Amino acid sequence: MEPEAAAAALVSDAAAPEHHPSQLDVFKNRIRLLHDRNTHGFDAWVSLISAAEGMSADDIDVISLVYNSFLLEFPLCYGYWIKYAAHKARLCTNRDVVDIYEQAVQAVPHSVDLWVSYCGFGTCAYEEPADIRSLFERALSLVEKDYLCYRLWDKYIEFETSQKQLIQLASIYINTLRFPTKKLHMYYESFRKLVTLSEQEVTSCAAERLSGKMHTSEMIDGEDSELDISNIIADLFDQKGVHLSPEALKRYSSAGERLYKRSSKIYKEICCFEASIKRPFFHVKPLDEDQLENWHQYLDFVEKNGDFDWAVKLYERCLIPCANYSEFWIRYSEYVDAKGGREIANHALVRASSCFVKSGMGPRTKYMVPALILSLARVQGSSLCGRESLRHG
Repeated sequence: MEPEAAAAALVSDAAAPEHHPSQLDVFKNRIRLLHDRNTHGFDAWVSLISAAEGMSADDIDVISLVYNSFLLEFPLCYGYWIKYAAHKARLCTNRDVVDIYEQAVQAVPHSVDLWVSYCGFGTCAYEEPADIRSLFERALSLVEKDYLCYRLWDKYIEFETSQKQLIQLASIYINTLRFPTKKLHMYYESFRKLVTLSEQEVTSCAAERLSGKMHTSEMIDGEDSELDISNIIADLFDQKGVHLSPEALKRYSSAGERLYKRSSKIYKEICCFEASIKRPFFHVKPLDEDQLENWHQYLDFVEKNGDFDWAVKLYERCLIPCANYSEFWIRYSEYVDAKGGREIANHALVRASSCFVKSGMGPRTKYMVPALILSLARVQGSSLCGRESLRHG
């Protein structure tokens, strides 16, 4: 090669830009290394998220990659679902945010914190009040019996107060008394204030009838049957929807008193269990024996109470902090299976064996995984036998 040509080639090589991997490629490689090393280390994943947020906070591809990978490993970390949704809200469309929240509530349907965040977003993003109410009602159908649900009730009350819809507030206030939350007594005071204000709106004659006919003993000593709250609410106003009905207001007040009396009794019985829950969220660090025993005693109490729906919801709530303890998954499956909830039992055991109880993660895992597998085989085997019987019956 001529000297001039060689020199030109050297200049050309020097001018050629070096290839630097993109941030997306960098984080793909880091995630691949975590998987190759079979690393279930929570801290390593959290460090990865921190690095992504520090280096590529505005790169939604990197943020999505890291959060999706982390949440596949630790789907019960509802705080990270909320953070992920916040990134989407900052960088993407409302539809994208809704998609993340929907994934989140599929993964952790019984998290009050998650629903509070979702409903808070909904009140800002949705234009139609009916859509916002629908979201709140959906949330309450899953977490209404959670002692910490008061945060969701507060958010709902705040929304309906802004809408100035008395009928909606009347419905919320009486429903806050259906089951004890941490703010049960405060909600009762709000309920009584609403009743008092409503009494003042009726005519003086109607008010006299109301106060003359309704005594405290009548309100709280009625039969403790399931109250048809929706019908009571619907009857509060006259046919024109303008004036309050004195008789309906009487029934509304009486129903609220009965609900409060019943919930107050339960409140006294469960507050000791609630006070002993020190870590309501998921973490890979083990719980101490006192907290594990408290969950067992709480579940014992609720099972004896006889409310299957409450028991299922408490189990689901328990399995957020206790996800790495096979004993709770097995106990849950055996309880619901005995009550005829074989599909719930099967679903719980599949979730446990495929995702939550990972090898080496839980302090009792190596002893309990065989029992978990046997429980799953028993439930699935019973289901198969049942289907065979139906087929040949």
